[in-house]
Amino acid sequence: MRACVFGAGLVAVAALVATPAAAIKKVAYPEIKVEVAAVYKPDPAFEAMHKAFADAAAKKDAAAMFTLVGPTFLWTAQNEPTIEFDLGRNALHNFKVVFGFRELGKDVDGPVENGPYWEALQAFAADGTFYAANDSGNLVCGPIGASVVDEQAFEQARKAIAGPDDEADWYFTLAETSVAKAPGDTGPPIAKVGTVALPVLSVYPEASADKPSTAPTHLEVLLPSGKSGWIPAASARALVSERLCFAKTPDGSWKIAAYDQAE
Repeated sequence: MRACVFGAGLVAVAALVATPAAAIKKVAYPEIKVEVAAVYKPDPAFEAMHKAFADAAAKKDAAAMFTLVGPTFLWTAQNEPTIEFDLGRNALHNFKVVFGFRELGKDVDGPVENGPYWEALQAFAADGTFYAANDSGNLVCGPIGASVVDEQAFEQARKAIAGPDDEADWYFTLAETSVAKAPGDTGPPIAKVGTVALPVLSVYPEASADKPSTAPTHLEVLLPSGKSGWIPAASARALVSERLCFAKTPDGSWKIAAYDQAE
């Protein structure tokens, strides 16, 4: 369920761009409850920064984007610095490498395979769900995340449905969600789920050769009963995904502070 590949082994925002998952066993599994992070409600300064970020991403305005990078930008994996993160270079250098404006190890901007990764930046800008990543509230990340309540049950579920070649991609619902029998079906729902994690079987519409970056509107999910149904893509987020974080500076402005890549 990964879209365009970044340089240095990175992937685009799996929470927003999906492709059909590998074969999954359609069997019953334990319900996987999750705790969704508390939603951060942006202050005016954050809203202004996010608008500038979205505008720069939409217009592919590199100069405007670079002004939004904070002085201590970090490149992490599961909150630990990656081996590619260059402590000897400044924050802007590392941001440029992460998002394909500059090759790893180079001193100047230049051609990068498939770069710059504007689609990834646009996906971060389009999501609009955030959570406070520390108690002081001066570090905010998106898209919003969740944690599994019972890791043992989750492991049992993963093993129960795992296909022969790969494991399922799991998404979590942000609130109680109705499950339809088909994408966009307006009839009575076949089920309702709370805040749970669900494996994704396929997406609608699927990406095509002429539209490889088509964002899905609906996700086909496997319910704990072993039956499948469809939920709006907007109602769920990937349980494991890249996140972009923003920090509040001493003068009250917000800057891009970190990129945390998925496993």
